[in-house]
Amino acid sequence: MSRILVVDANARGRGKRFSTLDVIGVGPRLVVSLLKSYGHYVDLSPYEIFISNPSIARDFEVLAISYMVSDVGAVRRAIDIWRKINKDGIVMLGGPGTLDTNLLMRLDFDIAFRGESEVTLSNILSRYKDLRNVLYSVKEHGILPGLAVKMSSGKLADGGIGPWASREVVSKVIPDVDTVTRYPFYWASRVYVEVVRGCSNFYRPTLVAGTTCLNCNMCRTSPLNLRIKCPNNIPPGCGYCSVPVIHGPARSRDMDSIVKEVKALIKIGVTRIVLSAPDFLDYGRDLLIEGFLTDPCNPKPNIDIIDKLLGNLTSITEIADGDAVISIENVKPCLVTEEVAKILGNYLRGTVVYIGVESCSDKLLTHIGRPSTCSDALRAIELLSRYGLRPYAYLMHGLPFECEDDIKATLSCIDRFKSLGVEKVVLYRFTPLPYTAFSSYSRPEPAVLNPIKAELYRRVIEFNRGQKNNLLNKIIDVVVACRYNRDPHYLISYPVKHGPVVLIRASPNFIGTIAVVRIVGVRSDRLVYGELIYVKKRLKLRQYI
Repeated sequence: MSRILVVDANARGRGKRFSTLDVIGVGPRLVVSLLKSYGHYVDLSPYEIFISNPSIARDFEVLAISYMVSDVGAVRRAIDIWRKINKDGIVMLGGPGTLDTNLLMRLDFDIAFRGESEVTLSNILSRYKDLRNVLYSVKEHGILPGLAVKMSSGKLADGGIGPWASREVVSKVIPDVDTVTRYPFYWASRVYVEVVRGCSNFYRPTLVAGTTCLNCNMCRTSPLNLRIKCPNNIPPGCGYCSVPVIHGPARSRDMDSIVKEVKALIKIGVTRIVLSAPDFLDYGRDLLIEGFLTDPCNPKPNIDIIDKLLGNLTSITEIADGDAVISIENVKPCLVTEEVAKILGNYLRGTVVYIGVESCSDKLLTHIGRPSTCSDALRAIELLSRYGLRPYAYLMHGLPFECEDDIKATLSCIDRFKSLGVEKVVLYRFTPLPYTAFSSYSRPEPAVLNPIKAELYRRVIEFNRGQKNNLLNKIIDVVVACRYNRDPHYLISYPVKHGPVVLIRASPNFIGTIAVVRIVGVRSDRLVYGELIYVKKRLKLRQYI
């Protein structure tokens, strides 16, 4: 049995988290449960806690770091600290960051998991009681799929991407709940609960550097199982996204497993739970077909099972009483029908839902492999808003093959977003990621350096700030998280049903409560001021010290 410390370094960049401070993801908690299931002693530490108290490394033999490609700076610092304290310890890496081979080679690690971990972990932990034996076995038996090992020579033994876990395996292990309390203000954070693994969009981009789409249409019209492979080896999905390659087609998690996890999270004081999926509306669609779910738009959503899942969750006492809230993350526009919007509105009224618009140029959307048109997205936004949800729209600039006319088409939709009920626009800059169709493209210049993109950026900022003004004098429930480090007279709080960070001038004694506040001012497109009206509930917390 090994003593393993899992460090969550996701979104820590070079060592500091600048946004989404209230997010607790699934990945590190899942790894904790998987390792525990094989008899190891495992604990979890957010990156900031580990860095501020490195002496905890002395209690462990293995450091397991979960990170993204952008977090290499933070990972390097964590490894340096570990090596100084625990020279003979093993460094194990996992998460999306391990997919970039060039960056991986620059890190001082021993074992890395590439892709999904369930099957790969089972393959090695059923063979080796001690993880150190994995390093010795590579020389004699070769590398296993899903593993990368840094050899003493400095070379990389690379087994490639790990196998996709089956629907049964995805449902088998519930991500660890107790270690959620290791995170600061976990009670106010959005805790993600996985409901769907993988993505159903196995369309391919029609334009990719270095290869040519044959226009065979196999990825759009052939039998579902045949869409896994492309005759010209173009990776599936949107050209900027690696989910279909790394995590495969959409598989739904067992409903009982989801409900059990949500109940356990609420029991420790979690108030904001996000049902995580590349597309929530894929939930249960895989049960309607034979083989792999590789069509993003057909069959239509499994209304019955979505209704049952949301019904079971919203009947949990704390959720029914408003002391905890569930929300969903992403939906594909082509799956949003009036019936879907009505059911979501029935259970999730007042919560946020994210819609990937990306661009309002249908030509560009086809080129990059998107399954929905701009009109699909606008219709989905209107339907969801009509039934009481609060749509957030994703846009992206700098995409390959994007031209000025494409940006102009998107600009022309900004005003329509407002009339259709979009509450916020999230604008991203295209970033090439490993194992995507667009991995070989360069990252584009920032929007502010290009006149037409700068106009898009400015309009998005104006849109978001204007929508914040609509919040003035509204009364909402918030969860009070912590002091505001830029002004200790204020406390940071988060809307229970999601929204901008709310600063309230109040005593620290209110931390750990659900409070009712009135929005009285707008500080920026991300921050508003609130006036405390009264405390609705003091939470029973299990904060780990």
